[in-house]
Amino acid sequence: MSSLEDLEDLAQSGEQDRDDNSKKDKEDTSNAADKDGDAEMKDLEEEKKEGDIDPEILNSSTHDIVNRRRLLENEILVMKREFQRLGHEKENMNKRIDENLEKIENNR
Repeated sequence: MSSLEDLEDLAQSGEQDRDDNSKKDKEDTSNAADKDGDAEMKDLEEEKKEGDIDPEILNSSTHDIVNRRRLLENEILVMKREFQRLGHEKENMNKRIDENLEKIENNR
């Protein structure tokens, strides 16, 4: 598995490539918009594709993304444990209710 430095280098090179591509796209779209107006549709499609990922994440470093992923995984574990605890508590409460209903039946 790659080290964090390697991942950060890849992220930085990806940002540079993205910047270069965005400059080319802007030039291409300005030329295409003059020709037939299809550039607007391409821009909307690109926005939809990039819109799926939060811009804050796109601009974050690899280290920040890894930390955020770890935090989310920890939150998921905590929520799973809480869910299990509540499920167990619900089962206990249902047992108590059944026992109390039986006691009520017996006392009648």
